[in-house]
Amino acid sequence: MGGEKTRPMWWQTLPTMLVLATIGSVSDGALCPARCRCNDEALSASCGSAALEVVPIQLNPEVRHIDLSNNKITHVLFTLSFYNYLITLDLSSNKIKTLGSSNFESQRNLKHLNLSRNEIEKISKDSLKGLRAVTTLDLTYNRLEELSWETFRELHSLQILKLSENRLVYLEEGIFKSSKHLQELLLDHNLFLELPTAALADALNLQYLSLSSNLIKSVKEGKMPALPELRTLLLDRNVIDDIHQSALSGLLALDHLDLSDNKFVVIPTASLAKLSNITKLKLSGNFIGTVPPVAFRGLFHLRFLRLDRQELLQRIDTRAFVDNINLERVWLDNNIAVDRLPTRLFHGNPHVTYLSVRNNRLTNIEVTHFPLDQLRVLKLAGNPLDCNCSLSWLWHLIQEQKLKRSVDVTNTTTEEEEGASPGELIVDLEDIRCAGPEPLTDVLLADATESQVDCSVSWIAAVSATLTALFIVVIVGGLLYWGPIKRARAKEKELSAVESRCRNKTGGACSNGRSEPFENARTDKCMIAPPLIHHDYRTLPSWDPYSADCAAGMNIYEHLDLNSKTRPHIVYV
Repeated sequence: MGGEKTRPMWWQTLPTMLVLATIGSVSDGALCPARCRCNDEALSASCGSAALEVVPIQLNPEVRHIDLSNNKITHVLFTLSFYNYLITLDLSSNKIKTLGSSNFESQRNLKHLNLSRNEIEKISKDSLKGLRAVTTLDLTYNRLEELSWETFRELHSLQILKLSENRLVYLEEGIFKSSKHLQELLLDHNLFLELPTAALADALNLQYLSLSSNLIKSVKEGKMPALPELRTLLLDRNVIDDIHQSALSGLLALDHLDLSDNKFVVIPTASLAKLSNITKLKLSGNFIGTVPPVAFRGLFHLRFLRLDRQELLQRIDTRAFVDNINLERVWLDNNIAVDRLPTRLFHGNPHVTYLSVRNNRLTNIEVTHFPLDQLRVLKLAGNPLDCNCSLSWLWHLIQEQKLKRSVDVTNTTTEEEEGASPGELIVDLEDIRCAGPEPLTDVLLADATESQVDCSVSWIAAVSATLTALFIVVIVGGLLYWGPIKRARAKEKELSAVESRCRNKTGGACSNGRSEPFENARTDKCMIAPPLIHHDYRTLPSWDPYSADCAAGMNIYEHLDLNSKTRPHIVYV
């Protein structure tokens, strides 16, 4: 068994022994291989893209920096022990499949090791033995599927670890127990289904964590460990649709959070409210339909906000950003369903200087939509704008900017958008096009004439509008004045007709204006009733109980004192 293991090792080291034999007579013990550039003063050797198949061993033994990138090296067995003073070693973009065991044991001074873009599938517990001084280790673009908890046990000085673009599904608990100084950890483009909670619990000094482009679906309660020093957390390009409202409560120092390109349908307001110190928030590329009032509650230090690429976003509440008093830059681009913005949306944010609302469906943009007095950059291109007189303010703004640029060209000076002078507003005038009306379709607003976007009207139009208004006033006034009079006269005629009918009847009772069948029912009876009320509601008709209609054929008042002033109200039935 022992001979079977030793024989291939001798065959692998045979080229190294031959090289040593060929250079034994060299007095200074150092040669620079063909296609390499060696600098003994700087103690560096650059052998990138030199078609090397093995690590050269004839370099200056005191070399500090070796670049062996873009070669065909397949292993590092028994080749690095010649260089005990190395500080930087770049072995990226080779064909290394294994690191073996204890091949870095003599590299006590090595600080930067780049093993990216190789074919490494596994790292044993002794593969990195001896690298106590390494601060940066790059293992991106390899084929790692798992890592033992003992993998980094020798790396006590490790600060930056890059494990992106591998096939990792989880990290074992205790893997960072010896790396107390770890500050940056890159785990993006792997196959994580959830946060590596147990492994991260030991990284108490972690400041930067990237878990982009994985398969994480949610951040549940207790799955994000308390990382008091974490400043940046990247969770973009996962499939996250929910964050528990207390999941981020242990990230008190978090400054930058990226949740872009996930599956959010609502803004996780309650979860984000725990991040009181955050200044940068990205929610691009989600499926949020509405930005509700106080959507970013408690984020008083928020300065940069990206809400672009929301395909389903239709409504933004006018109070959406009322808590974000330090907001400076906002991106609302490529929200293809947004056809209007609420008035004075950012007037409660006194520090906003940069707004971008490109490629939406805005047809009309009012001057009251934006705090123009404090803005420095406003981007509006890509919207189907109706270039009527409501955009006159924007046209004048563009013309002022064109004039200033022509002066700057004359003075052979250039100026960037962000470098505009104080008080000046820069718009993307080269890209703002009109979608209508017909004469301005697909025309740059900057090329439109003032008359095409002017709100003024001719004197003929003004006179016509005045006459039309007067005509309407006369018609309405006439209706309001003559209507009540006409109705009163009609009622008076109706009452007069009823009274006439009553008086012309013979042998019947006095009608009080009710229907004819009621009158016929009392033909043979005499009823003395209250008189009809006239239209002026103030005078009553004379009341005569001795009329012929009521007294015909009857002597009903024989016993009455005709000189008496009081007349009894008598009804005969």
